[in-house]
Amino acid sequence: MKEKSLKKNFIYNFLYQILAIIVPLITSPYLARTLGAKNIGIASWTNSIAFYFGIFIMLGVENYGNREIAYVRNSRDERSKKFWSIYSCQIINFIIMLAIYFIYVNFMVKEYKIIFIILVMYLVTRGLDIAWFYYGMEEFKITVVRNSVVKIITLISIFILVRNPGDLWKYVAINTIGTLIGQLTLWPNLRKHIDFYRPKKEEIIKNVKPLLILFIPVLAISVFTYMDKYMIGKLSNVVQNGYYENADKIISVPKAFITTIGAVMLPRTAHLLSSDRIEESKHYIELSMMYTVIIGSALAFGMAAVADIFSIVFWGESFSACGALIQGLSPAVLFSVVGSVIRSQFLIPNARDKEYTISLIAGAVVNFLINLLMIPHFGALGAVIGTLCSEILLMSIQLFYVRKELPLKKYLLDCYVFVCIGVIMFLLIYFVKKQLDNSILSLFTLIFLGGVVYFILTCVYLRYSKSEIAEEVKGQMLEMIRRHKR
Repeated sequence: MKEKSLKKNFIYNFLYQILAIIVPLITSPYLARTLGAKNIGIASWTNSIAFYFGIFIMLGVENYGNREIAYVRNSRDERSKKFWSIYSCQIINFIIMLAIYFIYVNFMVKEYKIIFIILVMYLVTRGLDIAWFYYGMEEFKITVVRNSVVKIITLISIFILVRNPGDLWKYVAINTIGTLIGQLTLWPNLRKHIDFYRPKKEEIIKNVKPLLILFIPVLAISVFTYMDKYMIGKLSNVVQNGYYENADKIISVPKAFITTIGAVMLPRTAHLLSSDRIEESKHYIELSMMYTVIIGSALAFGMAAVADIFSIVFWGESFSACGALIQGLSPAVLFSVVGSVIRSQFLIPNARDKEYTISLIAGAVVNFLINLLMIPHFGALGAVIGTLCSEILLMSIQLFYVRKELPLKKYLLDCYVFVCIGVIMFLLIYFVKKQLDNSILSLFTLIFLGGVVYFILTCVYLRYSKSEIAEEVKGQMLEMIRRHKR
């Protein structure tokens, strides 16, 4: 099978992430003013519960399926067998969890029952989710096109149908239906890549152990993404949950860029390792580390610098509390950058599931315990403290596990300059901001100023740096500029 273009795959995912950023940036201020903090908090809290049923449907399919398909993608017969044996596990889990969910809604849910009923469609989308197959095949174009169309339709539908606080159920329905349609569109194209195969019982059972092993880190990761919201709703109130939901949407921007690189590189690294091209895979890790730190530093320090003005301009005075939450979450992005590269491009492709799992469990436990102690006293800010501490621990453990196999010192020395540039940008914006008011003009002025400063200092460093990897990044950037001019 012809080797896929990394550049094309990255561009596809990068463009989608741009859209994924734009859509919440457009809808979030509208929803803040239309639904209010309480309803946004309700949507966030109910979705966090449905999410946990969803991850039990998938178990570790997303990472495991991605990796296993990447291993056998050159053989139609083998990938057909692998797909159907893995998907059989997924559909069995779906049936079981759907039954448990109906029991939960009927006997345990006392508030927001209509929202929980609508969220049944979310569980169906998880049962139909086969994006992992296309990731393993490095067929990113189809998933990106699908997701982009769904995002646009969802955006339009929200503005047309969600008009007042009573339309909360419409907002939830629009999101779930859009995602469901997106999953359905992946299935017709599947026949191009595989044939139908009825897996034997032992072939299905063979997947259970690795799925359960990789489910543990998925469950642990969920503590970082959804447990915060559930615990805020339970230990504080849904208004605090609404503040946290909006802050989390913004902090997800740099994480989305990081995820793009990881999603593209995981199957490529797995494929290189299966072909014994180990040194080539390590080179990609070093390159990815620099790109993610460049992007992560710019966005993390930039968001922290303008968070207070941004919150007021974007969501209104009633959401001013979000500014402190964004500032508190921003440093976590930098730790997430490094950890993401290590786990998506080394631990998972090398089947180092044990180390990966241990690190995530440790981070999840710390996050949960700090949330338990802090949220009752500090609300959403308590969850921010928990997230920051757990991200630091997670990255530290993962670096410790790979310290003898990867030249970590070299990676970090190549990247620390961009953190320094980010700090310079932050300080400049901080002092300039004191001279400005809380207006949209001030916000755009600060963003423009910060972006220009970061870009110029980055270009200066790349121009004069003698680092080999910096030279390669500079060469790739110049090539992109030349292509754009043509």
